[in-house]
Amino acid sequence: MRYPRAATERLTDDNPAVARLLRDMTLKSLAAAQSRLALLGRMTASERVASFLLELSERNDDEKHVELPMCRCDIADYLGLTVETVCRALSDLKRRGIISISSNSIAVFDCFALEAIGEE
Repeated sequence: MRYPRAATERLTDDNPAVARLLRDMTLKSLAAAQSRLALLGRMTASERVASFLLELSERNDDEKHVELPMCRCDIADYLGLTVETVCRALSDLKRRGIISISSNSIAVFDCFALEAIGEE
C-alpha cells in the first residue's frame, strides 16, 4: 500500500502510537531483509527454493497449499537464481514427492522434508 509522505508525516506527528508502530514495522522489515541477505549468500539453490516455499506457506492459513504470487522468472530474481535453476529445484522437490506443482500454486505434501532442505 502507498500513502502520501506528507500525510503520513502529519499522522505520525499527531499520533506517537502510530509513529512507534511504523518504526517497529520498519525495523522488523529491515531485520528480516538483513537476515535474508545473509542466508541467501550461504544457501544452495535447493535450500533457497525450499526456504521460499516455507516462507510463503507460513503466510497462509493453510500451510499445505502455497499460492505463487509471481512467475518463475520473478521467483528466480527474488532468490538470486536463474529461472532454469528454480524450475530444476521445483522439479526435484516434485520428483521426491515433497510437493505437487500446478500453474500458480504448490501443494506441500511433506513440510518436514521441506524444512530439512531449507535448513541444511
